Amino acid sequence: MLPATKGIFDRLTRRGRLMTKRTCDRQGHVIRNGRFLFRTPTAWEYAAAVACGSDRAAQRWLGWQRDSIVAEPARADALRVVPGTGPDWVSPDPQSLDLVMIDVEAHRCVGLVSVHTGEDGGPETGGYLAPDYRGRGHGRVLFAAGLTLAHDHLGLSRVRAGAEVGNVASARSLQAAGLVRVAGPPTYRLPDGRVTEAWWFQHDVPRPTQCAGPQATWFPASPIL
Repeated sequence: MLPATKGIFDRLTRRGRLMTKRTCDRQGHVIRNGRFLFRTPTAWEYAAAVACGSDRAAQRWLGWQRDSIVAEPARADALRVVPGTGPDWVSPDPQSLDLVMIDVEAHRCVGLVSVHTGEDGGPETGGYLAPDYRGRGHGRVLFAAGLTLAHDHLGLSRVRAGAEVGNVASARSLQAAGLVRVAGPPTYRLPDGRVTEAWWFQHDVPRPTQCAGPQATWFPASPIL
């Protein structure tokens, strides 16, 4: 790197370094899809992402425990977090890899997608969007990022996803991302203890790959051919 160019990069803020990151490393994953960037969140970005799903409409389907929901007074502050700011975040869930969804054009955290341990102990993906990003076709991008994380970064050949019966928007987004309806358990227990009827979806690839980012070591890696 030329000295003049190196000086420019040395002056980048934390936000600048994170927002220009192009490849995965030991600190996290990064996926780009058009105007949206998905990557391992900072602590503040994770708080913003949780706030994106804390409204009543989202909780109808997500059913988080009460202490996981960001209350209304704090929600607006969390949603104003500037991407790339905040200290490093260590996931409190040892069996989930989460990526914050960032609208690069709007400089906003607008959702979260994860690959985590599912009902059957195997890989499952899921996610949610901020209220003003719903109903605009962005769910397809969100779930496609979950598939990319599973297949191209974590070496998983199969990933499943569930949706509550009646959550037509989520089902359509999952299918638009490429998942197909499959048989599965008739019910699903939400974190708050509610038991709901469930639709199940699945996506398979013949040759998954792994990247240099953190791996989901609680799943047996698929054979890489």
